[in-house]
Amino acid sequence: MDQQIGSYIKFSSKDRYPETPCIQLEIKLCPLLQYTLSRSTHDDDPRPFVFIWSPLNDGYSRDGFILLRHTSGGKLERVHVPDATLDPLDMVHVEYPFDLQELEPGGTITYCHSLPRRYREQLEPGETYELVWTGTKIPLWDWGVPSDYVGSRLTANPTQPDLILPGGARVTFTYEQIESPAFIRRQSTPPLLPSDRVQGDPILSVELSGPKTIAPEGKHCASLHVRYHGGPTDQPIIFRNHVIWELLRSYRLESGLWELQEGPCGCSGLFLDDPNMTVNVVEDEGFITLKPGEYWSPSWIILEDWLGNRR
Repeated sequence: MDQQIGSYIKFSSKDRYPETPCIQLEIKLCPLLQYTLSRSTHDDDPRPFVFIWSPLNDGYSRDGFILLRHTSGGKLERVHVPDATLDPLDMVHVEYPFDLQELEPGGTITYCHSLPRRYREQLEPGETYELVWTGTKIPLWDWGVPSDYVGSRLTANPTQPDLILPGGARVTFTYEQIESPAFIRRQSTPPLLPSDRVQGDPILSVELSGPKTIAPEGKHCASLHVRYHGGPTDQPIIFRNHVIWELLRSYRLESGLWELQEGPCGCSGLFLDDPNMTVNVVEDEGFITLKPGEYWSPSWIILEDWLGNRR
């Protein structure tokens, strides 16, 4: 590890407990920040585990990610960034499998998002910076798969040690790279039209509904309405609901351009790459079965702190 960042690292691989999963974080710029959380293929315990942690929220609080500037003398100088400390969770009520994240040996989870605004506001033209991950403990984790916990709570288990996510991951970038339109602005994607449908495939439509205005206080819900209109045979269909969820993004209009919406710590995109597994598509909540004329309509609470922490 570079001696210049060694003093900032709070947890290293040496701090791991042998009876816990071995995980690590990598960071790339492509052109958004891409964070990949991976689990070793050589873990002593091959069981899958579930956890609550995200670099987009937890990582950007309590000095998880720090910003360093390259000086003309070849040193790294820390840049002060206003904190956005979030109250630590001691319990999560699991309503759906996607409330938890899961990793099997060899599995990865990739997050893509822009650098939070409070970090971008500290950057200066012509300067080069390092974003460094310092490491953390993850108390909310346990063995199993998400479906094991639906309808129950995930809490810190007093009989097992915290999960250690070591520090040391880093990425170098310039002011110009971070402030480029490709980084912070939405890329225009033409909508799919009915004429784009493949002949012979089932016909689906998706509607998204929610309040036109949102007040900073109170709970506000959004919902999807996915209807199956039928196909050449009008047979029932089964599909994974992630193909719908993964396309949801939040944007806001600023200066005539759409910008990816940030929460208190960042804005998100999520990609999972666990090893293949066999499931019963009739029983697994990640699969939806529809007959012609039927619809699937999930709803969720729009996070209040998206509104209360804008800068």
